Amino acid sequence: MTKISALALGGLLAFSTVALAHADGTMTGTWKLSVGANAAPCTLTLSSDEAASAAGTVVQGADCDAGLSTIGHWKSIGSGLQLYSPSGDLVALLKAKGASYQGSRISDGRKVALDR
Repeated sequence: MTKISALALGGLLAFSTVALAHADGTMTGTWKLSVGANAAPCTLTLSSDEAASAAGTVVQGADCDAGLSTIGHWKSIGSGLQLYSPSGDLVALLKAKGASYQGSRISDGRKVALDR
């Protein structure tokens, strides 16, 4: 039983380390955010937060419409990504899909995609 527990714990630690490495090393930088099927993507820049290794701030580019100004922070959770408003309200939940993230906006359920 000890070997099985050790293997399970080792697998869990390996998975957690890979998820954190994926989030921290690849999240910062410039991304294209699309909301809905026909919306033109806009540019978001994700920066890391010194206090948290898998979280940070979001700055919208000039090509973003006023409705996307509700995004101010990001946080990586496992293989997913959460986008928050400047006041800390959850805006969207995204899951990793290859090199991009896809999910939905909390307020209206519209599809959201984050691509490089």
